[in-house]
Amino acid sequence: MRPGAVMQFTIESDEGIPIRGDLHIGERPRALVVIVHGFKGFKDWGFFPWLAGELAGHRLVVCRFNMSRNGIGDDPETFGRLDLFADDTYSIELADLRAVVRYAQERFPSLPTFLVGHSRGGGVALLGAEEVPRLEGVVALSPIARVDRWDEETIREWRRKGTLDVVNQRTQQVMRMSPAVLDDFERNAERLDILSAVTRLQVPLLVVHGDRDESVPSDEGRLIVSRAGDASLAIIGNASHTFNAIHPLIHVPVELSLAAELTAHFVTSYAGTESVRRFRNGENVASG
Repeated sequence: MRPGAVMQFTIESDEGIPIRGDLHIGERPRALVVIVHGFKGFKDWGFFPWLAGELAGHRLVVCRFNMSRNGIGDDPETFGRLDLFADDTYSIELADLRAVVRYAQERFPSLPTFLVGHSRGGGVALLGAEEVPRLEGVVALSPIARVDRWDEETIREWRRKGTLDVVNQRTQQVMRMSPAVLDDFERNAERLDILSAVTRLQVPLLVVHGDRDESVPSDEGRLIVSRAGDASLAIIGNASHTFNAIHPLIHVPVELSLAAELTAHFVTSYAGTESVRRFRNGENVASG
């Protein structure tokens, strides 16, 4: 694989459902970065291809992928598999993340690994971090701090009807969810506790949040940082949940550029550095 190349791949999930992804190969790469999209997200949404290319330019290998049940089928731009979306769960997404990390690490076995997750993907990255071999750091962009985001009335009506309708504001599609995600949380509440997972995180963490986040309040990012052993927080002024990016990405907002610059600096600073090893050995390491 030549530097600058983008290699597409397809692997199977634990359920046998396709997981499609792209590997961006930077020149003389020094680390592997796996990008995790969020709820109603996909690997080709808005800033993800641009971010992958930007990070690859910093001598990184960058992997972006679609969760097996995110609703995207053969057409990478269309939610054509809402049947899969309906039964998505956090546990399934964690299994997908493990499969993708394993695939990417097998191709780049000498590189340290970083996770970069956005929104719900930030929560999944934090939940899955302890299962990632050779992990050197996590970047959480606009992350959620808790999985159970539904009030009791919503849950009662959801179970009564058997579905919860979520409208995709961009496509105007009604994306129905079965109670599978509720059942998953009830069975695995301890495993799906994001703040608890943060306290066990053994690598540095960077949280980047916008102060105008309309979907996940920046207080959730602050809460995550308060529970971590070694964490830095960056609040970007005038930035929305997506750092003012839209789909398709017509132009790159300055807020998005800053989030990408912070991410690249964090990854390149910690890739294989002695500070990570000292932190893992229990020594005091100052946050950046």
